[in-house]
Amino acid sequence: MQPTPDPRPVLVAVDPSDSARDAAVWAAEVAADWSVPLHLLHVVPGRSTDPPLPPPRWLQQLDALAVHTGVPDRVHEVVQGNVVEIVSARARDARMVVLGSYGDTGWSGGLSGPVSIAVVGRVQCPVAVVRGTAPRVAPPRGGPVVVGVDGSAAGAAALGFGAGLAADLGTSLVAVHAWSGDADDGCAAAWRLLATSLADVRRAHPLLPIDQVVEQDTPLRVLYRRAEGARMLVLGNRGWSAPERTPLSETTRSLVESAPCPVVVLHAAVPAAVPVGTHSGPARCPQA
Repeated sequence: MQPTPDPRPVLVAVDPSDSARDAAVWAAEVAADWSVPLHLLHVVPGRSTDPPLPPPRWLQQLDALAVHTGVPDRVHEVVQGNVVEIVSARARDARMVVLGSYGDTGWSGGLSGPVSIAVVGRVQCPVAVVRGTAPRVAPPRGGPVVVGVDGSAAGAAALGFGAGLAADLGTSLVAVHAWSGDADDGCAAAWRLLATSLADVRRAHPLLPIDQVVEQDTPLRVLYRRAEGARMLVLGNRGWSAPERTPLSETTRSLVESAPCPVVVLHAAVPAAVPVGTHSGPARCPQA
C-alpha cells in the first residue's frame, strides 16, 4: 500500500459494545494483512494521575479474539481521561485508527456519534469507522473497495490508500466521481478528471481490477448507492468546495454517520502511493 514498509500499529478504540467488537476484528484483519501490531485501547473517564486500572474481562476477550486473525503482535491498555484527546494523541504513532459505530457507550448513539466525528476530523492518519447496514449487523466481509474521486488533494490521498487496501485485501477497486451541470460538457470533463486522477496510479498496481464510475447526481447520493455491497468506502476529509479550515465536508460527515459499510477517511497530508486502472468511459454518462 505504501512504497516502504510502515511498522506502526493499527489502533482500535474499543468499549463493551457489539460494534466495538466488530471494529476490533476488522482492525485485527487489516493489521494481519499489513503484518503490523494491533493496539486495543479502552478509554474511561478519570484523570491521568489516577491509579491504573486493570483490563476488564471483555478487553482480554477481544485480545484473544485477535489471535485468530494472525495479527503478529497485540497490545491492550486501559487509559483514564478524555477519549477524543487520548485517541488523538495515540494516533500520532498509529498507521490507522479504527472506531466502532452504533456503540452502547460514548462511541455513538443512533449513528457514529460525536466522538467518532471529532476523531475523524482531528486525526491526520487514516481513520476507519466500522459500520454495518444497521445496528448490531456486522460489517460486510466481501465486495470492492469504493473510493470517492473529486480531484482534490484529500481525494488523491484516498484514491492511493484505497487502491493499496484493495490490493492488500485481494479485492477490486471502484473509483467513483459524481458531477452536476451541463449534460455534455460535464460528462466529458468528469471522465477526463477520473482518467487524470488514475493516471499516476496505474503503474503502482498493474494487476489490480478497477471499475470507473461517473454519475450525474450529488456526491452523497452517488457514494451512498455505491457503498451498498462494498467492503469499504474510502473518502477524503473534504473536497475542493469545502473551506480550508473545515475538518470534514458535509458529504464525508454524512457518509461517516450513515453509510452501509465501513468508511475510511484520509486527510491530504497522508502520503498516497496510488493504484491502477484503464480508462474506458461510456459514450454517455449514466443519469441519476
